[in-house]
Amino acid sequence: MDPDLAGFFEQYLNVEVAYSYMDGIKEVVRTSGWREKQRRLFEQMLAERSMTRGEYCERTWVDFETDDDMYAYLTKVYAYFFLDREELPIPPE
Repeated sequence: MDPDLAGFFEQYLNVEVAYSYMDGIKEVVRTSGWREKQRRLFEQMLAERSMTRGEYCERTWVDFETDDDMYAYLTKVYAYFFLDREELPIPPE
């Protein structure tokens, strides 16, 4: 995984942020100078499915039942951050 994308997940999708602060992070992503780079990296990761749920959990402390569940969530995260969708992505409990 690209180190920049890994850092993005660790900082903005970790367990503390993902459950409580996604709406605030959306504005950070929207106005950041690295938005387009992160968008391309995110798109590539989603297309290639290059991360396992175990790797995601190691970076964020958010655990999923299956890789498919994780990718469904990350697709919603992508849409929320980069396509300005209004539906707030909620990770599993």
